[in-house]
Amino acid sequence: MDEIIVRLCRAIASYPRLRILSYLAQHGETMPTVLQRDLHLPLNVLSEHLRILSSIGLISSRRSAGRCHYDFRSPYPENTLSGGASCWLKGLLRKGAATVSDAFLDGRSRSSVSGATELRTVIFAAATAFTDLRRLQILKYLEMHGQASGQVLAAQLRMSGVAACRQTAKLCRRGILSTRREGKKGFVFQLAAQPTTAVHAQLLEIVRAFLKKDNLRTSRSP
Repeated sequence: MDEIIVRLCRAIASYPRLRILSYLAQHGETMPTVLQRDLHLPLNVLSEHLRILSSIGLISSRRSAGRCHYDFRSPYPENTLSGGASCWLKGLLRKGAATVSDAFLDGRSRSSVSGATELRTVIFAAATAFTDLRRLQILKYLEMHGQASGQVLAAQLRMSGVAACRQTAKLCRRGILSTRREGKKGFVFQLAAQPTTAVHAQLLEIVRAFLKKDNLRTSRSP
């Protein structure tokens, strides 16, 4: 399951692919030639992006009269990872461009954020939190144990101290983890009560739901 989450989030964490998804969310089923014309992407590049999105189950395709059509609809049900992520992304992107400040959970004004910044930027940043297996290992461990020091994470997950520090720092910067200093333990990490943006929080919940299933299955294994 971890590898599938990583593949899904790597598929999302691409500005060209997010542009394709935004177009499909706005216009519905579309042929590649139309996407090529409107998005100004070389056909070979477009074809590779469509292949990646299709292979992970975020979009579907069909052939009619010898022509291929792509739709922002997963071939999998909503209770699957790809199906749920596809439905969530389509709902977000159908709204069109939005400023980053619109997505902040606390509603504070972010005057330093350009009004032209699109929602795709926020989605990209949220997806990059889950594009590494080591970060998912950390999330799974904290999901099961609540909190842990950097030393414990490194020992339990068989990472070097440097790797554990680097990966927890990336999760903290994205607002997925919170940290505090606790005596001899050093820094202690746990899942953040309030991720950076609503988009980060929503994607985290999608990921956590499937990590919980994986943890439950693992805990029941003999």
